[in-house]
Amino acid sequence: MYKIFVYGTLKSEYLQNKLLGHTLESYDAKLEGYSINTGEKYFNVIPNDGGCVKGKVLLVNEKDILYIDQWESVPMYIKDKVKVHSKYGYEDVYIYIKKDKEDKIKLQDDVLNMSNNENLEATIDEFAGTRDTEFPVCDIYLNYYIDLSAGALSDSKKVKDVFTEQVRDKEASFIGYEDLYYENGGQQVSLYYTEDNEKSTLTVIIPVSACNPVRLCEKAFCGKLEIEGGDFADYIYSKYNIKVLKKPKVIIYSSGEIDKSKRVEVLSVAESDVKSNEIIEAADIDISRSDDVKVYAFNNVRIYIPKSFAPCYMERLKSLLSF
Repeated sequence: MYKIFVYGTLKSEYLQNKLLGHTLESYDAKLEGYSINTGEKYFNVIPNDGGCVKGKVLLVNEKDILYIDQWESVPMYIKDKVKVHSKYGYEDVYIYIKKDKEDKIKLQDDVLNMSNNENLEATIDEFAGTRDTEFPVCDIYLNYYIDLSAGALSDSKKVKDVFTEQVRDKEASFIGYEDLYYENGGQQVSLYYTEDNEKSTLTVIIPVSACNPVRLCEKAFCGKLEIEGGDFADYIYSKYNIKVLKKPKVIIYSSGEIDKSKRVEVLSVAESDVKSNEIIEAADIDISRSDDVKVYAFNNVRIYIPKSFAPCYMERLKSLLSF
């Protein structure tokens, strides 16, 4: 069981029911030394001497915390640990805090509303209606090789963040967030640029993905992903001066077991010219040689099913970087 201090939309029982199928047990608590920034559409807490945020501690199980991560757009918001004061005294709990700098600042302590979104319930309904529930929650990585002769990311745009600091054996930079669209839905993604010797890669990171891995891969391999209504590759080149090469290599890192029929479905995406028995065999063979994770692979797709899927994305990222 995990404890999360909440101060905005997660206090909503309507959201909890839509997101989890039930409401969560909770109790009142205070976070001292912080205030709520109400200057943006969704609230965030910011350190502030003398501030004191009134909120609630939610009791959350391992499955529910991943669905909450989906709603909180991890890694735009990341989980950190803080000390709050409740009827149980001072206790350590998790909190969602925006990873990047706020655009507008308006600090308050006592806030009755949960966000500045006037259509919050409609937003919740739309999110709950479009997210995938067919597969376990997955982290998905699309790795595109870059044509360096056509341009590369300038040094002025190479930014370090809490994730790139975990990468030790290559140069990694955070580029920014984009809304990636596939089929009828879309999801905010993070873009990272890595350099390893003479190779460069654009990585599209979708932690706790709300999209269907098969549908996403279909669009990625057919070159039909979109950003702002235009072709993904064209958009990346026009905005970041990065020319990506054809199909990505895909890593799907699953929070739970994926049965064989589903593994076949994932591995066979865009491989219609390959004999089906080869894919079925690949979906049945764990190539990891490890007790900690199962790995199934075919051509440009790898499925990782770890024995333990850490509830904190930073811990999962460290595991992936060790592969």
